[in-house]
Amino acid sequence: MPMPVEPLVRTALAPFDKRVRRVVDIGFKAYLSRRGAGNLYKRTDAAEIFDCVVQAAIVEFDDKPGVKVFKGKATARFLFANTVLVRFKKADRSGAGQNVRTGANDRFLNPTLAFPDAPEAMKVEICWKLNAMRTGYDSLHVTSRNGAGVLWSYELLGGVQETIRFPSKPAPMPATGRRRAKLKSEDAKKKSRDAS
Repeated sequence: MPMPVEPLVRTALAPFDKRVRRVVDIGFKAYLSRRGAGNLYKRTDAAEIFDCVVQAAIVEFDDKPGVKVFKGKATARFLFANTVLVRFKKADRSGAGQNVRTGANDRFLNPTLAFPDAPEAMKVEICWKLNAMRTGYDSLHVTSRNGAGVLWSYELLGGVQETIRFPSKPAPMPATGRRRAKLKSEDAKKKSRDAS
């Protein structure tokens, strides 16, 4: 099992960067469309976002050239270019994936333990940092882990999540075709009173 080397991971993932970002965008849109008024607990949001992102990734990459999808009981893993094994995660403040300690999680985060279906692959996480409102993400990071520690991490560039833009000035009122009444100036009113 090779240790993840950042330049090699970058090179292997580069052809898929836009598609990875699109997957996360689609996942967040799906989450927001079904979330309604919101959830009471952050962990519920996290689980629903994760599910939507992984479902979008499976649709995007399953049976596509250059990617192999391994669907597990608790998560899916994606092998890009027969080189890099990825899983999607919510990021903590440092950009590393937030994980519940399980045996499967500990095996994935140990770079020296091979994934049985892709023993030569370098393992990394693609993590999104939630925005303050938990309605989108501020950034995406590709992170290599060594247990609880981070070996290296870089931000996945390539676009900005869709933003709602408001016009900078109001649009002019369209003409309706009706005549508008003219207001008399003070001078005209005075002349009318003087004439009486």
